[in-house]
Order: sequence, then structure tokens, then C-alpha cells
Amino acid sequence: MDIIPSLYLPPPMMPYRVYGHNYLDKTSLIQVTIGHFTSRFGNDSSPAVNLHHLFADSQYDDRILHSSPLLKLVMTATPVVTSAPYSIPLPMRDQNVVFTFQVSSADALSLEFSLYPNFGTKTMGRAIALPAMFKDAKNSHPFTLPILDSRLHVIGEVSFEVNIITPFSGVTLEIGGAVETYWKSLATPVPTPGARSTTPRPMQPGRPTGSAHASPANPFLTVSGGHSLTHSSVTGSYIYITVQVTRDLHPVVFAEWLLPETGYDVGVADVTLEQFEQLAIRSGRHIFPSEQTNFSPVQWHRSISRSMLSLASLLKIIPPSMGVCLEVTYPSLRVRDRLSLRHQLGLNTVTDSILRTVYSTTPSTAGPIVRRPVVFTSFSPDVCAALNWKQPNYPVFLASQCGEHSRALPSATALGIDDVQDYRFSSLDAAVEFSKSNNLLGVLLDAGLLVSSPSFSCIQLLVLTDGR
Repeated sequence: MDIIPSLYLPPPMMPYRVYGHNYLDKTSLIQVTIGHFTSRFGNDSSPAVNLHHLFADSQYDDRILHSSPLLKLVMTATPVVTSAPYSIPLPMRDQNVVFTFQVSSADALSLEFSLYPNFGTKTMGRAIALPAMFKDAKNSHPFTLPILDSRLHVIGEVSFEVNIITPFSGVTLEIGGAVETYWKSLATPVPTPGARSTTPRPMQPGRPTGSAHASPANPFLTVSGGHSLTHSSVTGSYIYITVQVTRDLHPVVFAEWLLPETGYDVGVADVTLEQFEQLAIRSGRHIFPSEQTNFSPVQWHRSISRSMLSLASLLKIIPPSMGVCLEVTYPSLRVRDRLSLRHQLGLNTVTDSILRTVYSTTPSTAGPIVRRPVVFTSFSPDVCAALNWKQPNYPVFLASQCGEHSRALPSATALGIDDVQDYRFSSLDAAVEFSKSNNLLGVLLDAGLLVSSPSFSCIQLLVLTDGR
């Protein structure tokens, strides 16, 4: 008798989460959120899909209609590369519905929302978003479309938001090429006496937190200025730096929303690099390379927090062996309204300019492959998603207060819970869900949250902490 073969399936070819692999090459990433949960969370109580009376008899009121399980909304995108039509049962039980797919050209993106019976193929209504709607649209821009029936009567509305992430074409990003992927790094950390170090906690059981090719964990994981990296292949000492982008697309180091210009409310995006540098000289906040080349990481952090200069100049000054943690600032709508910030740069424009500067100004420390350690973080979830999808070489952490009032934010540009109307900031679960869905390496949280959240060790993400 032949031996009965084993029915056990072989292990998967790839680990559950592989950091540093997935990034955009030639396609654009589209994120469609059904409802207004990233721009009007907490203030907009209307349903994401609002249906009117479909029957002439008045006995069918809106309450009965919305409790019906017999309807579904199907979203179709064109020209699509990586997805099939998405179906949403009505009424929506999960108010946080996000569809992610890739398209060959974001300029030709169109969305079609069709209303069907749950069992059947007869179209009851349809709403269409044409490419012109998304031209020059800001990230997470809210839209509301009428749903029309076959007689062109309005039978409802569908609300949604669209975030478009385009590929980064400024640098060649081959894995194993000029810039090494951080998950495959073999660089040895350089302990710095002036920096505070933390010992990593034991690895939690369950899914792996890194890729199968991640380098060994190292106990020296520090970020100057009260920020700590724990248990990661990202090793060494890191200087925390706040970065913004000028009107002519030059990243600069400045840790406040408003420039120190008396009598005017002016943000970094309102001025050019030349104007920014002239203002730095007038206010006495410029630094000179010859005076600070021997600083410790803590001294670097203190000096940078009081300075105004371009990111390219700073990266040429800081010793190549010293890592940097770049907080990319991006003002929310509430911040722009409160401070009267007039000019708002596009999401892809900001992230592309910062990445281009980092790639062109981070010198090698040990040959043509190993480069300066760089970590990105931001209090804007859209910025984090864009930075992570545009490149595979540097890790990205989402910064969030998780719906709590922080005792001390890590910078003057950090967004608190009063600065946003975004469900992704509402809780630790929301921050973790977003980080995992976009394959981020981890999150940046207030240190006090570690004490108040007993289930913190189960999030299976790496963590930066701010505060003490």
C-alpha cells in the first residue's frame, strides 16, 4: 500500500509582515475612505451612505430603509491595477471602511459607486466621480456624490475621502543598490556616551515584528531629546529633528508653526529658502558648522531645536556615523485655520522633496552600501503612509497621542487631540490598525501611555516613546 502523503501545508513563502519590501515603483496608490472620518471625525454625524425613500408609500421611513439588510454598495475604480470591485453591505456596520488599490495613472482615476440589491444584479442607483474631481485635490479631501436612479432621481448620497500617493522617482531604489534597506542592515551601532540608552524588553510571542532578514537586535537604541527606540534592527543613536518644506520645495529645520517675524503670521510654506535663511540671520538662529562638529547627540538636539537652517546643510554638518530621526510636519486643517497659514503644499510634493534631500545628502559610512541611519516619523498619518510607500530604505513611525492629552508634546509642531478631526488619532487601536495596514515599522507614543495601557505589549509593532 502506498504511503498516504501528509496533508499539512508547507509554510508560506514570505513572512506575515515584511518591512522594507513593498513600495511604489511605477503605479500610484489610492486610498478611499468611505465617510468623512479623517477630516470631520466627531463633527459629522451623517452616515457615509445616506439613502432617501425608495418607495412612494409613507410607511417606509428612513429608519426602516437603513435597517434593511437587502442592499449593497459596490465601488469600482478605473484604471485599476491590483483590485477587484469592492462591496459594502448596507447599512454599514463598520463605519471605518478603507479601500486601497493601485492605478497606472492617478490623472485618469475615476470611481463608480453602484447600488444593488444584496441578492441580484439589477442596478438601483449609481454615482460617478470623474478624473477632474481629483485633479489638484489635497490629501484626504472630502467628497459627497448624489446617487441617481434610472430616472435620474436623487435617491441618496455617498460620502468619501481620497488620498493619492504617487511613486517617488528621484532616486534609484533597487534593493541591494546604492542605498541599503534598513531591514537587511548589518551596520554595527556606535554607542555614544552622551546619549541615553534603553535596554530592549523581551520579544513578545506571536507574529514576528521584523522581516526574515532583519539584523540582530541591539541594546543601544536611543534618540536624543527624550525619545527612545526599542528593540529594532534600527540601531545606534538618533538626533530628533523637526523638518518643514519651504514654498520653493526646500526642506528646512524649524520646530515651530510660525516664523519669528514680528507683525506677520507667516509659516515656512509661505517663504522661499533664501527668505528663510535671511530671517534666520536676522533673528540670530543660524548655526556655523565649524563651531559644533564635536557635539554629543544631546548637545546636537539642544542646538538644533533653537536653530533655523536647511536640512541639506544640517545633514552635511552632522557626523555621518550619527543617525537622525526626522519628524515631518504637516499642518492639519484646524492648525491652518487657527494660525491663518495661507499656503499649503501638496502631500506628494512635501514627501518627495524631503526624500530627495535625504538620499542626496546622507553619505556612506562604510563603503558604497551602508549609509547614515535615518528614521522618519510624523503626526500626519497621510505623510507616514506616503513616506513608507515611496521608498524601502528607511523605517517610518506614526506619531499619535491616541486620544489622550499629553503632558508634554515632543515638539511645538506635534499635533494634539485638539488639533485634528481624524479617527486615526482617536485611540491606540486606531493608530495600530493604520500602522499595520500601511506596513509601518512602529508608532511614536507618549511614555505615559505605556503605563495606562496594559495591553500595550500585544500591538506587535516597534515603539518610539516621547516624554519620561
